[in-house]
Amino acid sequence: MTKKNFVKRRDVLKTVPVGAAFAVSGCSTDKDAQNIAPVTFDHGVASGDPLQDRVIIWTRVNPVDPAFKGEIDVTWQVATNEDFSDILKSGKFTTNPDRDFTVKEDVTGLSEGKKYYYRFSVGDKKSTVGETKTLRSGGLDPIRLAVASCSNYPWGYFNGYRSIAETGPFDAVIHLGDYIYEYGDGQYGSPNAEKMGRLLDPPHEILTIDDYRRRYAQYRADEDLQEVHRKYPFIVTWDDHEFANNAYITGAQNHSEDEGDWQTRRRVATKVYMEWMPVRVTNSELPTVRSFEFGKLATLAMLDTRIVGRERPLEYGRDVEMIEVDGPNGKEMKPDYAAFHKRLETEERSLLGSAQEAWLDKTLEKSSKDGIPWQILGQQIIMSYRPEPPLSNVFTPEEILALPPGEQRSINVAEEFGGYYNPDAWDGYQPARRRVFDMFEKYPGNPIVLTGDTHCGWAMSLTDKKDGKHYGAEFAVQGVTSPGRGDRIGRVAQVEQAYYDHLPHMAYASILGRGYMTLEINAHDTVTNWHFVSTIESKDFTTEIRKSLKYTAGDCADGQVTLEDVTS
Repeated sequence: MTKKNFVKRRDVLKTVPVGAAFAVSGCSTDKDAQNIAPVTFDHGVASGDPLQDRVIIWTRVNPVDPAFKGEIDVTWQVATNEDFSDILKSGKFTTNPDRDFTVKEDVTGLSEGKKYYYRFSVGDKKSTVGETKTLRSGGLDPIRLAVASCSNYPWGYFNGYRSIAETGPFDAVIHLGDYIYEYGDGQYGSPNAEKMGRLLDPPHEILTIDDYRRRYAQYRADEDLQEVHRKYPFIVTWDDHEFANNAYITGAQNHSEDEGDWQTRRRVATKVYMEWMPVRVTNSELPTVRSFEFGKLATLAMLDTRIVGRERPLEYGRDVEMIEVDGPNGKEMKPDYAAFHKRLETEERSLLGSAQEAWLDKTLEKSSKDGIPWQILGQQIIMSYRPEPPLSNVFTPEEILALPPGEQRSINVAEEFGGYYNPDAWDGYQPARRRVFDMFEKYPGNPIVLTGDTHCGWAMSLTDKKDGKHYGAEFAVQGVTSPGRGDRIGRVAQVEQAYYDHLPHMAYASILGRGYMTLEINAHDTVTNWHFVSTIESKDFTTEIRKSLKYTAGDCADGQVTLEDVTS
């Protein structure tokens, strides 16, 4: 019998990034400014984590003298109008090199459901003016959300961010992770990166605190990313590339022993993330796990499926055992994929961790008891049952041999066993998924799961097996710039049709193209739109909605969800 690997709660607590909450803290004071130095505001402004009475505002000051190592007092102001003739709140925030001269103020005492303007200054130098908005405390007023993930700088321009900035208004932008990527030049990017002026800083894979800070600084110098942050409050969670590819509690696929201690790298990446992102931390054990109430209409629960509770995922190339079978030339060794799939389906492996599971249970319970129509989970990886389909009717054997090795294995295993699981997604942690679905059953509502990670657009009914019960709907967003499966495999229309043929709960499959999603939510239904930009290799682009699907409140009550195509 295979030995089961359990992650105990105390073990998860031991591995929480030290200083996660501390990285947020600064010094906010109303004393007269004393620490002044010539600065520039090179990284724009941002806001985030809006509540009914407060919102985070953010900026970074850049000392003109690169050798300056002292403190700088930054004045902040929040007003009800753009010309700041009606300043509602103001104060001073002291920043320093220990927080990379970032400024993050949690402005309290605001009114619910209101738009505000904010800015920063040091002496006579002023930042650009940002716009933000608090959440409503009650009512069923409709909301609009934009959803993005996977913005890889050297793959191309952030046209998706620019389009979000120009097509609002939105109540918030939900970012599902891979806000940055850790790779160096030439490791994962467009061959035209240099021509586009998208080479990386630093040029190598980021490992140290200075590396991570330089990479965030490069991203936040991008004018399109600056503009979307300026226009709307963000609600964010991290995925793996804010740390390293395929990260988990005790390591990552893209972290080797010669790159130093993993826990040190985790702490560094966490600290820099908290410095640069407008996120509020109230629990150092679960630093990005928090919830938001959009009036009485929707509860948004932001999850962490990567860092605080994830055990190392099983891997086809590492964890499949070999068995002896009869072959055409006698006995031979063959991978036991059937036993491996059984492990994925039945083996208890931690994904959220016990503390986060308990938090989610309480959050869903409260939402259901309060009569909130919509329960939205913002998270990273595909939750619904979604094995890769057989593709023997799409590619010839010779064509399969010309594909990347990972695609070859996926196609061959899917052909023999009726599907190929992604162990990095919830399909690799199926007992953990069952517990979340049990919560959906226990606390009736209308679950929506928002997903990033795959660089593809998906819409599915939430289920844990083929032809199984539906527990809600999952909407997954394509990458801002990162490439999807269609870029690797080709035959896009035929491969997409294979998903529809193989998975009856699949309502939309788009494996090629970049962009973002929007959600229009009211008490009766949610319409999700997939927006695609025409190019990411030119600043001259157009945006189109290729698919719009409606999810009607109450549709999941009978265990079958139908996502209606309302594409115009």
